[in-house]
Amino acid sequence: MKILGTAAALSGTTQFKTSTAVWVANTDATTNKTVTLRNTDDDANLGTLVVPAASGVVIHLNIGEGLRGVAALMATQIDANSGR
Repeated sequence: MKILGTAAALSGTTQFKTSTAVWVANTDATTNKTVTLRNTDDDANLGTLVVPAASGVVIHLNIGEGLRGVAALMATQIDANSGR
């Protein structure tokens, strides 16, 4: 996986709106956490995904879409072609 940015907690505002692929890691070792996909206008949810405790996932996005979550979810932009 090619890392293209610095890890940031997914708390607060919608993030990664200019990314096409993001690695999301759940730093909580005991509890699953939910990440929310936001639309390009950032006024509605498109869906959610549960990240298992102490695990991570690659999420592919369209430009303009973004992610929201809790502080236990750390995320960083990755190369869309190397995140498999």
